[in-house]
Amino acid sequence: MNRLLFLLSISLAYISCEKVIPFDGDVNTPKLVINSIFQSDSSFKVHVSSSRSVIDTASFKNIDDAIVTIKDRNENIIETLNHVENGFYKGQTFPQENQTYILEVNHPNYANITASDSLPSPITINSVDTSTIIDPINGNRLQISMNFDDPENTQNYYLIETYSVNEYLVIKNSDTTEYELDTTKQFMVLTDEVFQNGGSPWREQGLFNDLLFNGQNKTLELEIPNDSWSGSEDGYDWSYQTLTLRLYLHNITLSYYYYRTSLELFQNASGNPFAQPVQVFSNVENGFGVFAGSQISFFDL
Repeated sequence: MNRLLFLLSISLAYISCEKVIPFDGDVNTPKLVINSIFQSDSSFKVHVSSSRSVIDTASFKNIDDAIVTIKDRNENIIETLNHVENGFYKGQTFPQENQTYILEVNHPNYANITASDSLPSPITINSVDTSTIIDPINGNRLQISMNFDDPENTQNYYLIETYSVNEYLVIKNSDTTEYELDTTKQFMVLTDEVFQNGGSPWREQGLFNDLLFNGQNKTLELEIPNDSWSGSEDGYDWSYQTLTLRLYLHNITLSYYYYRTSLELFQNASGNPFAQPVQVFSNVENGFGVFAGSQISFFDL
């Protein structure tokens, strides 16, 4: 990987956002930027844009006329993706577990780029147990214990996230005057010893590996807010409660693990003049970004 003097930040979601692109000594040569996390439950999808130099004030440019190809490990073409909109290319093929895929992106105005990664095996969540922590000072929390079996004879890397469906309700004289249903990505206190970032502050995702429990049964510990409340005043009754909670356990590749870990460090250092510079990981040759596999399991409460 090239030695970079500036930093790269790429959105993980398929949305436009501000990006900081590395400066490698040539201010006149933009490069292609790739964003693609492939999973078994959806076909290949790749976002292609162009980088800009450190002295360029123009906005990032989505690339809509590239040739985006997915190949197998023997470099046989699986399919060529079609441009949909705003730099997004989509195919019809669903990735298969434990298969290596090669991404190639060609464009006459940029250096051709390649990247490769595989799709890990799914992880079965055996069970999830919960208990309530009563904390008048810091707020009540729901303690979650997730149990799963880590595969033997392989190093595994994980990402955990939680989402809740919440209901807000206002009633007057038995009639509903306000009703709102929303899905929220929960912040978590990562209390388990496997989390490198510890239990504070609250975080939206937890990254960890199986170094401490390789090939064993693991019960993962974490906490989320327990924000249900209700009240009455002047004839109005209102309440807020969590209806359902879904826990996602991602079995991710090493490239995705490095990318998400370095991106989190970069975001924590942003705006801090005393922080050490952080280089965001990229597995794209001749360009920037990430092409990586993630196998998702979930459990509903």
